[in-house]
Amino acid sequence: MADFLSLDSLSIVLVFIVPGFVALSIRSQFVAGESLPDNWERSLAYVAISVIYGTLVLRLVDLSFVAKQDWAFLTVVFVGPVVLGLALGINAQEDYFRRLLNFIRIFPIHSSPTAWDRKFSRSSEQWVLVTLKNGDTIAGFYGKKSFTASSPNERDMYIQWIYNTDEKGSSPSTQEKSVYIGPGEISTIEFWPYPDEEENDGKERD
Repeated sequence: MADFLSLDSLSIVLVFIVPGFVALSIRSQFVAGESLPDNWERSLAYVAISVIYGTLVLRLVDLSFVAKQDWAFLTVVFVGPVVLGLALGINAQEDYFRRLLNFIRIFPIHSSPTAWDRKFSRSSEQWVLVTLKNGDTIAGFYGKKSFTASSPNERDMYIQWIYNTDEKGSSPSTQEKSVYIGPGEISTIEFWPYPDEEENDGKERD
């Protein structure tokens, strides 16, 4: 029992448990809508990532040294998994691994569960025209202060700046206005690029 609770043993336990949690938590910040159930599947994912990471670490460093050096311990158990999580998140957004597989004629399903998640996980500033299920339309600027839900059960949307629309097109509203659109209200969303150099009505979009 004393052996199991020794510093070396505790270090090994942490190396094979904590990194998976840290890495997947960081990755989840890059992938909208993706979540694991709160049960054994989530734990299994943490352990699987940790085992792969821990196996690599064991080949590169001496855990007895790591256990005695605070900076080394923090680097192995926290900093390394953060870097791994960032790499996994960037890969998920940019599809590097998927592109490689496609290049060699292998076509796996996409990691994003829905088109909504794919679009808004890498969304930039843009003009939008939202058509509601009742036929009404809302035109606006989807900027840095705008928001769309990543939860699959709450597909709501906040647009930071809206425009008046009529048969002549769209024009800025007479006063600064934003809008919240609740879950289940959206039928379609149209997108137009927003040029960085363009200024709209002398107002800065931030």
